[in-house]
Parts: sequence; structure tokens; C-alpha cells
Amino acid sequence: MKRNADLIFIGLLFAVSFLYGYHAILFARPTYHHIWRQSDCLSITKNYYEDNRNFFRPAINWVGDKGGRTVSEFPIIYFSVAQLWKIFGYHEFIFRLIDVLLVFTGLFSLFRLARELLSDTFWAAIIPLFLFSSPILGYFTNNFLADAPALGLTLTGCYFYWKAFAKQSNKWYLLSFLIFLLAGLLKISSLVIFIALFIIQVYRIIFRGREKAWHTSFSRLWPFLLVLLGILAWYSYAGNYNSHNLNGIFLHGILPIWGIDAAARSEIWKSVVKTLLPGFFTIPALIFDLAAFVSLFLFYKKINRFFLFLSLLVFIGCIGFFLLFYQVFNVHDYYLTNMLIFIPLPLITLLDLLHRKYPVVFNNKFLKIGAALCLVALLYIGAVNTRMRYFPRQAFVQKSIFVNKENISSWIQWSDYCGTYFKAFETITPYLRSLGIKRDDLVYSTPDGTINVTLYLMDQKGFSDFYIGGISEDQRIETVKSYGVKYLIINDSVLYRKPFLAPYLLHKIGTYQNVDIFDISH
Repeated sequence: MKRNADLIFIGLLFAVSFLYGYHAILFARPTYHHIWRQSDCLSITKNYYEDNRNFFRPAINWVGDKGGRTVSEFPIIYFSVAQLWKIFGYHEFIFRLIDVLLVFTGLFSLFRLARELLSDTFWAAIIPLFLFSSPILGYFTNNFLADAPALGLTLTGCYFYWKAFAKQSNKWYLLSFLIFLLAGLLKISSLVIFIALFIIQVYRIIFRGREKAWHTSFSRLWPFLLVLLGILAWYSYAGNYNSHNLNGIFLHGILPIWGIDAAARSEIWKSVVKTLLPGFFTIPALIFDLAAFVSLFLFYKKINRFFLFLSLLVFIGCIGFFLLFYQVFNVHDYYLTNMLIFIPLPLITLLDLLHRKYPVVFNNKFLKIGAALCLVALLYIGAVNTRMRYFPRQAFVQKSIFVNKENISSWIQWSDYCGTYFKAFETITPYLRSLGIKRDDLVYSTPDGTINVTLYLMDQKGFSDFYIGGISEDQRIETVKSYGVKYLIINDSVLYRKPFLAPYLLHKIGTYQNVDIFDISH
């Protein structure tokens, strides 16, 4: 019976995936929504693949003065995908598929946890699918960023942690911490619930240690400390590695709310309310979730105390994270992905209360029908938002009443921009090689204000306008030439109006669609 329920839930995940357009997205190139960060992730992976780099010495295509050596999060996914590319060939869909599997494993783990707690397959399926209706989770699950996989690992770690206490098993306990460690190494934001569990465990030991039970033993504490030590060790290494190589490419610190003035805080808040929150979770569903959280305190004496305090601590942790990284929320919605860990907690806690104290309500078929209908609506909204970021001209998106025409027009403009200026780079590599330009021959790709987009897409090392764009125009080309740049690659003819470029346009060696290539080594 349980196996059948597992298969049904997996089938539901695949059905939602089809609704979200994953069957097409899986084979898509990096797209315009955060294409900058997507290309950074892919660039690290491609350099592992092409250069057989040491795991602890990652690099990107933008070389700077240190051969491109820099590190962001713990590169376990990047390195692993590179090894799979060596076996199966260079296919970006393998990267996307790994991320999807990590998130789906987390959602399946959440389903199993809820089913074991509630003894009800229907409600157990509702909870992870409710979480999966999040627009940012729908988008970043089938993507290249590490945030969604970190969330998936965290959910898996929580399930193993639950099994450890249910079975009083050291095996499951240690396995849960291994998963938490991997999640935290990928994204430190994924440790919000881990820190909450740590606080609860310290409380158990201090105030209930006299019980001499498995869960109150002091030995339960050291795995927490080992995980924190592992996270500290990695970030110490990463900070040292970047300080001796390309520093400042990736954020390894905080950008708190108190680091900017009132006017800047106000502008960011407008972005949060107008764009980031609706992308984080559908607003009516978010309000419902917060209302469920508040209602827990009305039933304080009947609520499962563990889940109540876990929900409270995670909520406080999410607010704390939001304040510590407030400055990124003018545009970087993916920073919020791991804050989704809060979403299922009030539902689990409330349903557990109904299951134990109000079974008539818990089993009410009309309540279940209503919940199912609401979930279908939320998943449809999630599908529209996910598809809109890839296929804004699809009728599925265009005819939806849940997005306004202004948003659709904005995504179409971004799609057209990338199609105009970046599309040619997706297939230009064989042409560059036919011109005798090797992968390690340094190029200057302009205009491109990102770090790696055009460089990664054409599989070329060199420079974009990142940093270089801040150098005065009359010094720009000579500066990159001093680093060994041999070729100038221009993807926008408007640049030819710039007088400073004229001396470097004498040796044109090729044209590919909207891209012109010049030899500037003379």
C-alpha cells in the first residue's frame, strides 16, 4: 500500500513537471532570468570538464589576471556534472536533471515525513505539492543555480532526522547530518532549519538531560558541531582561495539592511513587495500559510511542541536572513529559495493537531476536496509563472488571467534581447575554431556587462565588460591586450560609432550572424 502511494506521488511530481514545461525546459540553454548567475555556474563546470581541474581549484571563463581562478559555493555539483559530461558528453540537460532530482528527492522526503506523521496519504501529498507551487522553486528547480538543490537536500536531511528520532537510530542520525552538511556547503542559507534543530537539541540536553533518553544524550550534540566546523572550514578555504586569486567575483559575506541609507532601503522594499514576494509564493497562499502559523499559538496547549518551536525558530531565522542580505533583494530572488523551508512547517503542525485532536475535521471529505481544488489553482499559477520566464509567447501564458500583460511584455522584451545579442554565441564555437581561435586564446567580448554569459556560450576564455567597462574607453583595449587578449569580438554594430575602436577594426577575420571577430594581436 505504501509503495503504491509512493508511486502515485512520484507520478504527481512528473505530472506537475509536465504542467511546468520541464520536458522542454530540460533541454533549454541558460535563459534570460538570472542568465548572469546561470552562466557563472556553467562556466565553473565547463572548466572542470575541459581542463581536468583539481576539485579545490575551480575557475571561470573570465580570466582576469589570475587565470579565472575563483570559487563560489562548494563545487560538488559542478565537479560531479563535469565528470558525467566526460562519460556521456557535454550536455547541459544533465546539469538541469541533477538539480531536478535533488529537489524531487527533497519533496519526496517531505511527502514521506508527512505521511509517517499524519498517517494520511492525501494530506502528505498536499504539503510538498503546495511547496512546489512556489514560482521561484518552479523556476530554479530545473536550472543551474545551487539554491534549489540545497533546499532539496535540506528537506531530505529533515526526513532522515525525523526517522532517526522515530527509530532511535544512530545510522539515520549521522546520515541526516551528512545531508545537512552538503546542503550548507552548497548554500549557507539552507542551514536555517539546521540551526533551529540545534537550538532545540541544546534545550533538550540542558533541561531534559536527566531523563537519560536517546534523544537527550549529550552525544546527540557533536554531529551538529562537526557540521558547523565543516562549514567554517570550507568558507575559510574559499575565502583564502579567492584572496589569492580573483576576489570579489562572488559574494562571501553579508549585505545587511543597516548597510544602506533609508532611501535605498525604501527602493529595495518596493521591489520586494512588487516583484520578489509574488515570485516567492503566490500571495493568497502565503497569507494563508502565515495565518496558519499565527493560529498555532491559539492552540498552544494542544500543539506538538517540537513542531511549534521549530516553526517559530525557522520563522525568526528567515527574518534574520532577510535582514542580513537585504541589499540583494532589489533583484536577486533566488536568495529567497531556501526561505521556503518555512512554508510546510505551519501546515504540518496544524494538520498534526487536527489528526490527533479533531479527526472529524482532518478526515472531512469536503475539506479535502477544497484543498485539492486550491492546490490545482496554485500549481496552475506556478506553471504560468515558470513557463512565462522561458516561453512568454506561449498561448498557455498569453491567455492566463493570473499574470498581467505588462509582466508578459517585460519577459518578451528580455527574450528578444537575449535572442538578438546572445543567441549567436550558442552555436559560434565551431566557427571560431575554423578561424584558428583556440579555447585558451584570450578574447575581449563586448558589449557584455556580465561576467561569463558570452564567454561561456562560445566556450572561450578572456574578458567581457565586467570590470573592464569601468576603464576609460581610450585605455580599454590596450588594457586587455596587456593581459594577452588576441581577439576582439563585437556583437552590437552600435559600438562602431565609438571612435576609440577604429584602430582595432583593421583586421577583421570573420562574421557569424550578428557577431564580428577582429584580430588585435598586431
